[in-house]
Amino acid sequence: MSPARTHRCPRPAFTLIELLVVIAIIAVLIALLLPAVQAAREAARRAQCVNNLKQIGLALHNYHDTRGAFPSGYPSWNGWGPMVMILPHLEQQNLFNAINFNSAYHSNSASSRGGSGTHPVNSTVAYTQLNTINCPSDTDRLTTAEAHLNYAFCMGSDAYGNNTSSPFNGVFVPDSAGNTTLAAITDGLSNTAGASERVKGLNSNSATFDGMRPSSSHVGKMSATMAAKGTTPQQAYQICHAAGAPTAANMASGGDPLMGYWMDSEPSQGLYNHVMPPNTWNCSTDNTNYHGTAISASSRHPGSVNLLLMDGSVRSIKSTISMPTWWALGTKSMGEVISADSL
Repeated sequence: MSPARTHRCPRPAFTLIELLVVIAIIAVLIALLLPAVQAAREAARRAQCVNNLKQIGLALHNYHDTRGAFPSGYPSWNGWGPMVMILPHLEQQNLFNAINFNSAYHSNSASSRGGSGTHPVNSTVAYTQLNTINCPSDTDRLTTAEAHLNYAFCMGSDAYGNNTSSPFNGVFVPDSAGNTTLAAITDGLSNTAGASERVKGLNSNSATFDGMRPSSSHVGKMSATMAAKGTTPQQAYQICHAAGAPTAANMASGGDPLMGYWMDSEPSQGLYNHVMPPNTWNCSTDNTNYHGTAISASSRHPGSVNLLLMDGSVRSIKSTISMPTWWALGTKSMGEVISADSL
């Protein structure tokens, strides 16, 4: 006699309500985890950015030990920027050796800019992109063939980039003033800015309005007072601040794309100043390449920029830093006192 068969009731499937509840729970978990993942990624990018600046700081001091002074700012010898001069100390000796320094870098009759001049002898080097001089948090929207950068050296706290005698000069002064030595930084290395971040520009020139914040656009047609010798940082700040943020209608007339040429020493490339607070706008009297500019430190890190001090340390500076403190950090020998809790 065959055993009796047992009949099992079929297991019911998920109901529509149960399925919707599961989907809703998963969506909530993703919503909770995604910001944490993004924050972790930004923390990693910020750490990489800090490390890049520390490497630049070490390179600067090694350069000083070798040459007895720091590289010059703008205008530097034949237009080559400070970043080029410290290449051997960034483990880029071969790249440094490949440069023909007899050819001026700027876009003139002996230009080395890759393809833009009549003697583009250094175009291969100009096209070489170095990770050490780029912040991973920034968005690169530049269309120039030449390699780009995110780190700029501090000219000081005034808007007159060619001023060789201004008391508001920073470490990276024009070479006609003589390169800065450690002994000349009387404010103290831990109270003097060396380099900071700048967001890259847009397209292949600076005449295109950049709607991102912080913006790379320059407010144009500023009063010549801002560029005059002896203009204080506060005076230049008041002029630039009163002009308001850049719009498509009030931009500077032209100039090179900001941070678009990593080898250049022009203010629109590897230099900046402390006229305006971090992550605000830039101002120019005319062309963004030359003197008479408020070139602000800026970054894609929320609410702050990374600042390399001349002692080799890197500090995260809030966009809300007090202006007297920011101006004091930009100068090298004004005698300002900066308390540690003000940074």
